[in-house]
Amino acid sequence: MNKKLSLLTFVCLIQATLTFSQIKNKGNISLMVGPAFPTGQFAGTNLFDESSGFAKTGTAISLSYTTKPLLNNWAFLINLAAQKNPINTNAFESTLSKAKIYQGFYFGTGTNNPPPQENYSVYPNWKFENKSWLYASLQVGTKGQFSIDKQNKTWLTTNVTVGVLYLKSPQLKGSSITDTASAFISQSKSSGYGLIYSFGVGMNYYLNRTIFLTSTLNYIGTSKVTFKNVEGTLTTTKGTPGSSSYSIQQSTTTANGQQAVSSINLLIGIGIVL
Repeated sequence: MNKKLSLLTFVCLIQATLTFSQIKNKGNISLMVGPAFPTGQFAGTNLFDESSGFAKTGTAISLSYTTKPLLNNWAFLINLAAQKNPINTNAFESTLSKAKIYQGFYFGTGTNNPPPQENYSVYPNWKFENKSWLYASLQVGTKGQFSIDKQNKTWLTTNVTVGVLYLKSPQLKGSSITDTASAFISQSKSSGYGLIYSFGVGMNYYLNRTIFLTSTLNYIGTSKVTFKNVEGTLTTTKGTPGSSSYSIQQSTTTANGQQAVSSINLLIGIGIVL
């Protein structure tokens, strides 16, 4: 009886190994979602650095199609992705609450860049609306898949992709209001196209011959995306409305801007073997 059970177990093990080994020779589709942690200039919070993106941790989603291996363990990969990173409004509010705004709407940055004159105001208690950076991308590349257990259920993956990116900048609106003065800042939203690349490692765990769990840790980087005709407006008031001392000033500028995106994304999801 024990010999029969041992033989049956051995046959089942061989059958399972053969079943999961066939997975290597098939394509698959996977859907993943997870946090996107901004890095570098994209996460920067220097108000006087045009490359600072003031981005906070957001959410990324990825839909991928992987072909069957074309060369040993390497397959062709097509990826559709989207990402949303909220603006770090706390950093905006904290920085502007300490900034010196001179007449003519010159922002003082320190002794290395002195203002043209000494008449300035500091507007406290800034509040900004919650807005986000948004992008969508189409990428192609290669994906490696390597079995790391005898049953061929667990696979280590690695991927490298490049593609095109559509990036949308947030519309900014902020205000500082007190009993004797107020200030309002707005900046129009814009959009542009650029290049995107990513690379990372991950893991697939097959629940059966059709369904698998998947995860990946990717670094995302882009070229600088140009935003054309971005309009910024700063309005300040002093005094009480209706009084003889009440004054108002407004300045509007239109210019092009640039932003590069970089983040580390940790995604988990589910896949289907085709």
